[in-house]
Amino acid sequence: MIFDKRLIEHMIDLKKGRGEIIPSSYRVIMSLYSNGIFCFFLRILELVFGFILALPVPIYRDIVLAALTYLPGSPYFLGNYLRGIYWCRRLKCMKSDVIIEQGVIIRNPNGVELDEFVLLDKNVLLEAGKVQIGKRVHIAENCVISGGGEFIMEEYSCMAHSSAVVTASDTPNYGFRGSGPMVPWEHRSVKFGKVVIRKDAFVGMGVRILPDVTINNGAVIAAGALVNKDVDAWNIVAGVPAKVIGNREHVKFPDI
Repeated sequence: MIFDKRLIEHMIDLKKGRGEIIPSSYRVIMSLYSNGIFCFFLRILELVFGFILALPVPIYRDIVLAALTYLPGSPYFLGNYLRGIYWCRRLKCMKSDVIIEQGVIIRNPNGVELDEFVLLDKNVLLEAGKVQIGKRVHIAENCVISGGGEFIMEEYSCMAHSSAVVTASDTPNYGFRGSGPMVPWEHRSVKFGKVVIRKDAFVGMGVRILPDVTINNGAVIAAGALVNKDVDAWNIVAGVPAKVIGNREHVKFPDI
C-alpha cells in the first residue's frame, strides 16, 4: 500500500511529542488500516487507480501529471496520497510511506529509487540521471538535485531548505563553450559525476555541493557552505569552500 498504519503511528507520535491533541480521525484511520479486509480492497483500488493515472497516452499523461503535481500537500492528505499512487507506478522503485509534496518535479523517473519513509518536501527538483534515496530521509523545500550524473542519499540523512547538488556540469575549458544545453553537443565538455550523502549526514540550509563529492557518515555541512571535496565522517564543515571547524557526536539511537 502507499501508506500503512506505521505512518499513522508515526504522525501520532509526532503530535504527542509536541504536546498536541490527537484528532479522532487518526484513530479511525488506524482502526481501518488494522483491518485485513479493508487493506486488501485498498490495495486493489490503488493498483487500478494507479494504472489509470499512469496511462502513457499523449496529452492525457501531461494533464494528469500537471494536475497531480500542484494538488495541495500537507496538512491536507489527498494530494500526497494521489501523488503516491501515481509515482509508485512511474518510479523504478518506491516503497511504502513515501510522501511526495506539492510542486515536486522528477525528470528521470525510471532512474529514481525511494526507500520507505522518505519525504520530498514542497518544490523539490530531482533531475539527476540516477537517484537513490534511503529510508527516513528528508529533502526540504526548494532543494535541487541537478545534472545527469548519480545521486545517492543514505538512510537518516537530511538536506535543509534551498540546498543544491550538482551531479554534472559544463566545463568551459580547452576551447569548449559553457553555455549549456542550447548549444551543439560537440561544442561542450560535460563532466558527469556522482554525489553521495551517507548515513546520518546533515546538509544545512543553502548549501552547494559540486560533482564527485562524498559526505561521509554523520558529517554536518553548515548553512551556506560550498562543498567541493569529500567530507570525513562526523566532521563539521563551513565556509566557501568548506573547511573543518569541529566534530559532531555520534548518533546514540538505534535504527528503526
